[in-house]
Amino acid sequence: MWREKLQIHKSNWIAALHPSCKFLVVCLYSFCALLLASFKVGEGEYSLYTIAWFVIVPALAIGSGIIKRFWNAFTKVLLVAVVIIVVQSLLIPGGDTVAQLWILKVREEGLRSAIYLGFSVMNIAGIFVWFFQTTENKEISCALEDSGTNYKVTYVFISTLQMIEILGQNSKTIMNAQQARGVETQGNIVVRTRAFFASLVPLILGAITGTEERVLTLESKGFDVNCKKSRLFQIEKTGREKMVNTIAIAITVAIVGWRVALWIL
Repeated sequence: MWREKLQIHKSNWIAALHPSCKFLVVCLYSFCALLLASFKVGEGEYSLYTIAWFVIVPALAIGSGIIKRFWNAFTKVLLVAVVIIVVQSLLIPGGDTVAQLWILKVREEGLRSAIYLGFSVMNIAGIFVWFFQTTENKEISCALEDSGTNYKVTYVFISTLQMIEILGQNSKTIMNAQQARGVETQGNIVVRTRAFFASLVPLILGAITGTEERVLTLESKGFDVNCKKSRLFQIEKTGREKMVNTIAIAITVAIVGWRVALWIL
């Protein structure tokens, strides 16, 4: 019974798919996104298919029941993509002028490059955001070990993922502590930069201390002992993985066949 309580039971069948199945979907989706970006549409030869392909990402997030968490994480990717699109549109010369605002001109070559790079980033980064929002770290860990990956490699990979979140939380804690002591952390960019660099020393020292504690904890649990490791957490397939894999592979084959046919014709 205790072991059963450690299982993750998800009501949504898409989110409950095995991590290996979702990772295959991520890889095939990314491959198709890059392939569709090479399709040129219209007289301007824009990569418009990659825009339509992006609709799948929010659709998966809605279908998985994580649209709010997905949007909160995806806003950072969206900001980077918008910057890429704006910079590419305005700085790359070539072709006719598509739009003009005062001295700023958007030319065909710049717009073509902006659509290609911007939506390629949104497609690939977006599908990875969906994957990590629907898959917990311990699910990834179990899936890697079940696939034959060495447990030390698995631990390093999962620790790296967790470290980003841990450092972010520690940074917020340090900034709140500085505010409580009367240190200015809000204001113009100079004040924010000064407060950020002031928080780096305790953040780095805290990370080093945490690493030492983590090493002692692993040693006390026999991490380096050469024996079969026991796990209290297990993941099971929902039974729909084969169907999802088949659909993903079929769509990929169809897109590849379409692209090859266009090259030939």
